[in-house]
Amino acid sequence: MRLIDTHCHLCSDKLASNANELIERARESHIAKIINITYDSQTLETGLQQAELYPELALTVGIQPHDADQFKPDLFAHMENIATQHEKVVAIGEIGLDGYHKFVPMQQQIICFEAFLELALRCNLPVVVHVRDTFEDVHSRLKNFAARGGRGVIHCFTGTRAEGEAFLDLGFYLSFSGIVTFKNSDALREVAKMVPDDRILVETDSPYLAPTPHRGKQNEPAWVSEVARCVAEVRGISFEKFAEQSTENALRLFSRLKIN
Repeated sequence: MRLIDTHCHLCSDKLASNANELIERARESHIAKIINITYDSQTLETGLQQAELYPELALTVGIQPHDADQFKPDLFAHMENIATQHEKVVAIGEIGLDGYHKFVPMQQQIICFEAFLELALRCNLPVVVHVRDTFEDVHSRLKNFAARGGRGVIHCFTGTRAEGEAFLDLGFYLSFSGIVTFKNSDALREVAKMVPDDRILVETDSPYLAPTPHRGKQNEPAWVSEVARCVAEVRGISFEKFAEQSTENALRLFSRLKIN
């Protein structure tokens, strides 16, 4: 049995100082790979350092909507160079639009998002997309992106069934986090039940959203197994079978990702 945590932030301040311990626990839990999601200039530099130290880690390059005010030509050129040259970069992300917090004006978020979608096409890399209260704006841009050959995943999916189906129709994958294990997430579990076998992923979004029975604690990659157990149960298959399916899906989408 093997699992991949397709989205965590070991590069964040909350986890970076404890990375050794967290990765060791992930190894003990049969987590074969961890995709370390960067989202601004600082986490990118931390992520690059971590990528050199830990063979389990893959890396992404992007600016999340909360930090879209960092988007400047020099930083973008630096990120493009890393995306094209660094062998451990497997995706562009975390990118997207956030209409809930609105830490950055929406127009600036859109400029940043669209630039990284273009970068993903140039690099032939999938995108890792953040969507919160912005379904229509994100979907319309991903529709154009997909029509031009783009691919990717909606990370930490929490939308409706109709929204999930709309993203699936574009060829996107849906990834489920610890939220799917929460007591009040019946509707989300119904979405997890309907996603095609070849289009579903699991993640932790560490250090956030720790799954039941760890809810309220700082999340970590080892606990992606709890997400996988929950999703396997609602889909009516064994944990082992779902673990293999989701791992195969991750390796297909993140085609640069390799398991020895």
